[in-house]
Amino acid sequence: MAKRVACLMFAAGFAFVLAGCGTQHAGPAGPRATTSATASATAGSPRQRAAADAARIIASFPPPPRAVRTGLIASLTAPGEGPAATPDVATATQWWRAPGRPQAVLAWIRAHVPAGFTLGGTGSGSYGSEPNAPSQAWTDQFELPPVPGVLTQRWLVVLVVADGDQTAIRADAQVVWLPARPAAERIPADARVVTITPVFGLRPVKRLERLDPVVTVTNPAKVAAIAAVIDELPLFPPGAFSCPADFGAYMKLTFRTSRDGPVVARLTAAYGGCGTVSVSIDGRSMPALSDYTGTGQQLQQRVLAIAGARWPYRPGSPG
Repeated sequence: MAKRVACLMFAAGFAFVLAGCGTQHAGPAGPRATTSATASATAGSPRQRAAADAARIIASFPPPPRAVRTGLIASLTAPGEGPAATPDVATATQWWRAPGRPQAVLAWIRAHVPAGFTLGGTGSGSYGSEPNAPSQAWTDQFELPPVPGVLTQRWLVVLVVADGDQTAIRADAQVVWLPARPAAERIPADARVVTITPVFGLRPVKRLERLDPVVTVTNPAKVAAIAAVIDELPLFPPGAFSCPADFGAYMKLTFRTSRDGPVVARLTAAYGGCGTVSVSIDGRSMPALSDYTGTGQQLQQRVLAIAGARWPYRPGSPG
């Protein structure tokens, strides 16, 4: 089974773009069915890029032979899968009817999705709001790679149900964008010293805590390098997530203008949970950041490496 099971009773919480009313006949499989949908425009705001990407993804949907494009199909009013609840999603939707049974139709689509997509999840189950007459439905979720720092999820979700002696198809392009990071969320230029403090959380091992000392960095080049890594972190995406256990352990970073000067920035980078970084600049709380840097390492690893320090005991981990 694929890594993610589609939720066929997904609640329709988004404003869908109803793409294309009327009727359109699909021609034989050809260039449309093999066109890559991996390109993403680089101009515009994250919202605009997501909308353009969703339009490209839905245009790349490969309709089965002799499929007919329709307007809204009343029996398919919600997608078969959707991203975690977030307001930052662009969608585009098409409905089709095709001859054949649902599983065979979905298998054809799966074999003809454009290059660049991977199968991210499959599912089947009851679909519909009528408790006495639910329909059996099948879903495939296809994924494109994210665009780092801009588009975090790029999906083509295909839902099929029987419709008389035909198959009704709903195809949804869903693209989640990451809002632009506020310009004010940067380590102030007058930060000259950073103190790195381990916080051991709810299950510390006292005999090991001594291995992780508080580190104060005063070298201007190292302070600037740590600040640069933080300034490149992406925003943590909004929405609801299922996260690993968080035992309250984190790395605390305190930036000052001098060793005894005022604090200009505070950060806490959690070792558990979803890996968020809480940020305060000049006493003002900022949106949370993600603690994974462009190198794939956690912020904590990069900070210790730049500082030339080592914490043998990872805060929050068993002894």
